[in-house]
Amino acid sequence: MTILLEKVGKVFEADGSSLKALDGVDLHVPRGSIFGIIGQSGAGKSTLVRCINLLERPTSGRVTVGGVELTSLGESDLREARKKIGMIFQSFNLLSNRTIFGNVALPLELDGWSKGDIEVRVEELLDLVGLADKRDQYPSQLSGGQKQRVGIARALANRPDVLLSDEATSALDPMMTKSVLALLREINEKLGLTIVLITHEMNVVKEVCSHVAVIEGGRIVERGTVLDVFTSPKKGATKEMLREVVGVELPESFAGLDFLEDDPAGGEPVVQLQFFGSSAAEPVISGMLRRFDVDVNILVARIDHIQSVPYGTLVLHLSGEERERDSALDYLNALDLKVEVIGHVGSAVASAV
Repeated sequence: MTILLEKVGKVFEADGSSLKALDGVDLHVPRGSIFGIIGQSGAGKSTLVRCINLLERPTSGRVTVGGVELTSLGESDLREARKKIGMIFQSFNLLSNRTIFGNVALPLELDGWSKGDIEVRVEELLDLVGLADKRDQYPSQLSGGQKQRVGIARALANRPDVLLSDEATSALDPMMTKSVLALLREINEKLGLTIVLITHEMNVVKEVCSHVAVIEGGRIVERGTVLDVFTSPKKGATKEMLREVVGVELPESFAGLDFLEDDPAGGEPVVQLQFFGSSAAEPVISGMLRRFDVDVNILVARIDHIQSVPYGTLVLHLSGEERERDSALDYLNALDLKVEVIGHVGSAVASAV
């Protein structure tokens, strides 16, 4: 199902004061995508996801899911529409006095399914999430990752077309997080669900999402495919959150040196190269050295993958005659790379690095 938010606003009233949690949010989530919504604490991301299924009714704007405008529905029709929207939570929300089977069966019991149909459906779901052998255990007997798998199975019980995940991995350790994210990817591929994943961790977005929107102060400040946003972030909030994933820091040896953003007279450039896709396999440095009489000092190098696409960053110091340096920069700019001169150092200073 496609999800469409138009000018969605949410204001909370408390003790005579107002808090604007969402401010005119426009968002389009493509059908069948895994769409990440990322922001720092208090940015409005959890309020946003709860407005998608109207657990929080927007103060203004429209929410349309699968062609149905939820904001126009009465309570009875809304309850029916919500059956097509599953949700998983950070805190699992499992009933401690029910077995794993009983937790997954609960929404089906409430929906009036027969005992036989419930048995078949729950077994199917437990097999899907890899917990068929845990059906008679209780939540207290499971790990955090297993509890979240139960939450996912329960959210899928009514065969929804949309799955909302509100910080579903933030309480898990890195290994369990990777396991749960792999399960969500598998569900997306097998069932064709549209998944909206709320998180404050860019690594989570990098792992499974095809698209991402960045929220700050109740507004969407940046959006696009994960590859586009990660390789060409426009906003400060995005760049800050990306620092831990694709950012690079100059070595400590630069800390006490005369490293300037502006070009001093005779300064030698420090250049950041970002490459992805097929350009990651190109012998860029050796090609430059064959063509130009420059020396290259690699200060920082980082290579990773985003959605199976290789992505890397190099920070280089170029030294040599100014004409040769300029020609080398022209060569780099003509390639399929993102090239940025991030500063300069004097030649004497550079030689000390």
